[in-house]
Amino acid sequence: MEKNKTCNRPWRYSLAMFGLSIAGYMYVTYGTFFYTETIGLSMKLIALGNVLYAVWDAFNDPIAGYLSDRTRTRWGRRKPWLLVSVPVFVLSSILFFSPPASLGTGVGLAVYFTVFLMLTETGNTISTVNYHSLLPELYRDEKRRNQANALRQAMQLVGMIIGVSLVPMITAAIGYRATALALGLLSGALILYSILGCRERSEFSQSEQPGLLASLKALATNANFWLVSVSHFFYQSTSGLLLAGIPFYIKYALQLPDSNATFLSAAVFVSAIPSMYLWYRLINRLGTLKCWRIALAWLGLSLVPMYFVHSLLPACLAGVLVGVGIAGVTANLDMVNSVLIEDDAARYGVRREATFFAGISFITRLSSLTRSGVFLLLFTLFGFESGENPGAMPGTAARFMMIVFPIALMALSVCASLLVRFRAPAARAAKPAAKL
Repeated sequence: MEKNKTCNRPWRYSLAMFGLSIAGYMYVTYGTFFYTETIGLSMKLIALGNVLYAVWDAFNDPIAGYLSDRTRTRWGRRKPWLLVSVPVFVLSSILFFSPPASLGTGVGLAVYFTVFLMLTETGNTISTVNYHSLLPELYRDEKRRNQANALRQAMQLVGMIIGVSLVPMITAAIGYRATALALGLLSGALILYSILGCRERSEFSQSEQPGLLASLKALATNANFWLVSVSHFFYQSTSGLLLAGIPFYIKYALQLPDSNATFLSAAVFVSAIPSMYLWYRLINRLGTLKCWRIALAWLGLSLVPMYFVHSLLPACLAGVLVGVGIAGVTANLDMVNSVLIEDDAARYGVRREATFFAGISFITRLSSLTRSGVFLLLFTLFGFESGENPGAMPGTAARFMMIVFPIALMALSVCASLLVRFRAPAARAAKPAAKL
């Protein structure tokens, strides 16, 4: 009886996002810093590892989405994949922060870094593709979907506070390995509890699915798919640089102990939580597309003050503006994706949530190549190699990493979003005109 009462409730569905964020943001934010500053792995080897991982990660996304859409079990299409991928994600994220000391700081450590980066991202990819695919399926009404998405993204921000803001304090007390273990187990428990409370719609599992080539053709010929994906790509590149750049910005630009990253990241993400409600109201008032564009522009402009501050308090105040922008983009991302999927379903009469989410993810995951390029530019332009050899201008390098490059990327994201054109809701509700 209790199971039925909580089945498909937005609050329970959102807990999985909380879990994915806790472990996910720890390695995204502190993975590079941990291997360069704590262990001493060269930035060049990290960049090479990121390139190899990005190529692998991009190609496993469409495969994961295609297989998920074609899965047929008594438990649905998504849940079986989640039950397998979540343990892989949790275990790999723990081992990522547990390299054997015997590996040293050379090629052996670089191989370990790359292998467990790939395993962690593979588990994360399969988990997120299937989890995100549940949103348009579980919540068919756009207003209820917006409500569920707002709650889910609020949980993501809470997870970011733990996975980003609190990690420096926790690692200072118990170390990276124990922190990864604790957060990994907490993440796994939250995700599994959440997905076991989701009941998929049986009619979607029974619908006929097109073949792989037909699905890829539908993506390739959908102009909105490319524009949305490209906009997401530049935003994800920005997000990755912001998260990875915070500890470097604190240590080299502000010349403070890296534990102060807690305060800056807290200013960003704590301010984002109440902002999520304001963006939720704005989406209902202005619509998803217009609100998405406003949020992208806000985030890009909000980074400008960060370049000119030189102490912690002004940086935190500027971080509040960044947090409002992150909340806005976060609130709109999956809403835009859902409208894109509804457009495709109305056109072809086929629901392929996972294929679309995986296709978008295929492109956005390539943002790791952007980060790799920035890491190489930091070495080339400023001589920044590692914590042992940060070059002559580490402060300027940190500002370029966290502020200058992201501003340019967000300008490109806004330009792509301005070209997106969705059909009116009435047109999407009409009988499908074609079928693939």
